[in-house]
This record gives sequence, C-alpha cells and structure tokens, in this order.
Amino acid sequence: MRKLLSVLLAVLIVASVTVVSFSAAETGTATVTLKSVKGDTVTKTYAVGETFTTYTYLNASQINSGKIGSLDGTQYYTNSVLELAEEYDPVEGDVYDVETVFPVTKTATVASGHWTESEEKPGMGAVYYNATIASYSGFKFDADNKALIICKYKVKAAGTATVENAFTTLACSDYDLTRIVNKGVIVNDNFTSPVALSEPATPVVTGYTVSGTATSYKTNDGVNDVTLKLTGSDNNYTDTVIVTASYSGVKADTAYSFENVPAGEYTLSVEKGNHVTREYTVSVSADTVQNVKICPIGDADSNGRVNSADAKRTSQHANGQIDLKEIDPYQFACADTAAPKNRINSADAKAISQHANAQKSLWTVTAE
Repeated sequence: MRKLLSVLLAVLIVASVTVVSFSAAETGTATVTLKSVKGDTVTKTYAVGETFTTYTYLNASQINSGKIGSLDGTQYYTNSVLELAEEYDPVEGDVYDVETVFPVTKTATVASGHWTESEEKPGMGAVYYNATIASYSGFKFDADNKALIICKYKVKAAGTATVENAFTTLACSDYDLTRIVNKGVIVNDNFTSPVALSEPATPVVTGYTVSGTATSYKTNDGVNDVTLKLTGSDNNYTDTVIVTASYSGVKADTAYSFENVPAGEYTLSVEKGNHVTREYTVSVSADTVQNVKICPIGDADSNGRVNSADAKRTSQHANGQIDLKEIDPYQFACADTAAPKNRINSADAKAISQHANAQKSLWTVTAE
C-alpha cells in the first residue's frame, strides 16, 4: 500500500472550512498551502482546532473524453500540523466511507489506506487510493465538478503545512490502457490545473445521462465499432457516440453513455457493420438506462448467429406459416436480405441459406 509516488498530476484542490469547538489550550494558527501539479498554489490560514475539506479534481476531458480506466495515487499532508479527520481503521489504515472520499471511483477504489507517516515523504501523512475499471466507459472525469478525492483535515498544531497529490499511474480506459502517467512520469501533459479556495457550488443540472449496454455480435474481423445516435423528437438535440465492441466469444456487451441530455423524447439509432440498424424510443426526465441490441444481417431469430434455422424461419414467413412482422418487426428487418426490400420471399430464404452454407456471404462490410 505504501508506494513510491514521485510526480504530481494536474489536479484541483479547493477547500472549505468548518469551525469546531476547541479548548483554550489549542491556540495559534496554521498556514496551509494547497498545491496543484503545474505550479498553482493557494494558501489559507486556519485556527488550531478548525477542520477544512480538500476537493481534488481530475480535469482530463481533453484526453479520451475524460474516460480514465486506471489510476494509482496518493494525497500527502504535513502530519505535524494536520491530521486526517475522516474515519478510518486505526490498525489497517483503511478509510471507512470510501464512496464519500472517492465520489467518482467509489467502491471500485481499493487500497484506500491512510498512514500518518509515509515512507516516501518523511514528515508527511498519506491517503492512498487505487482504482481500475475494465469497462471502456471508464471513470468519467469530463467536468470540473467530478472530484477524484475529498478529504477532511483538522488543524492540530500551529505552523505551516501543505496538502499535495501524486500519481504513480494514470491510464485511459481503452483496450491498450494508454498511459498518461507511467511509473510516476507524466507522458501526456494535456491537463488543466485550476485552483480555488471555496467549496465548489452545486453544479446546475443542464441535462441527464442516457446510458446502457449495446449488445452486438462478431461478424468479419475488425468490424467492431458500434455507432449510437441520439436525436430529439421535440428539440434540436443530436449527439453521436461510437464505442468499440469487446467480445466474449461472438457476443459483445459494450457500455455507452450520452451526457447532459435535456429532458424530452428521443430516437436512439444503433448501427454496426454487417448488422441491421435498429431504433429505440427513449423518454428522458432523469438519468435513464436504455439497453440496446442489434443483430447481424440474416439473423431472423435474434440469437446472434445466421444458420439454417434462420433460413427455415424466413421460408416459413414467405410461405405464410408465420408472420415475422407480427412476431417482431426487427426480426423481419433482419430476414429481409434480398430485393425487393420490405418484402420477404423465397429469395430471402435462399440468400440466408447460402450464407449459412458458406456459399455466398451476406456480410459485405470487412475490415480495411
């Protein structure tokens, strides 16, 4: 848990103060300097016995849309003047209220330990944190109000003190886990580092999050991008998100999200190469979860595979034995593989059968 952390990342630390009662013996003041990585500092004086809160922000929206997949860091403080006011296990050092201290990473944070004396910096206490998420969506640090770590300190003695942050590792949430900070060295310096003194104002809600899982399937190698487009039915909102499918076998369940979506009615269009585009109607009045699924061309039973069962099902529709439109209009669209479109006949069943028998593929989109 005690790690060698040598480089500060661009983070924002702001402070608010709460006065607590203290005895007459507790006198004097402490001058506390809050430090950011790029040289920004802010200094404030507190009376002995006062508590204050540090808000550390990771403003990384310029990189990978603010999606961070892995981080390993520490917040140091001068332990002769300050003490951690958070509740923690005095034996193990673990912070009890992880979700409050780490509001973005929350329960994904591990090694959330506190040591009153760090090995890396003599005379400094330390709060360690470490979090990794496998999802491509990652931890979202796309706005200034996304706090990485919130810690409360109490001034226990007069003097001067610093509170500062360090990282060993910071990586984008992509499949290569592209390093932003690697072994304590910043390898991508594209960060902001503002500093403020007051507690951040409650952010104005300009919209909601629409998120969920996009299910798709493996067809030709390299055809992995899923494009989702959200279009307002009663406003001018439109946004597009492209996510890259990560497969378990032939199936991919890929997380997606739209941020700051105004309340209203929307059409969510989902498409991917060799799949049949599908549309969903989404009503947004709060944060909304909408899972979506698209299937390959020719998949008449929506199981992600194209085989003789799909050819038989399509033939049954063509012969009037079943009505795919009535069963599921999307299955009808997947079975409608041959001209004329919007009509299923023996030509569609033949095309699916030829694909299933590897005679002629329905999938024309291949990797470049």
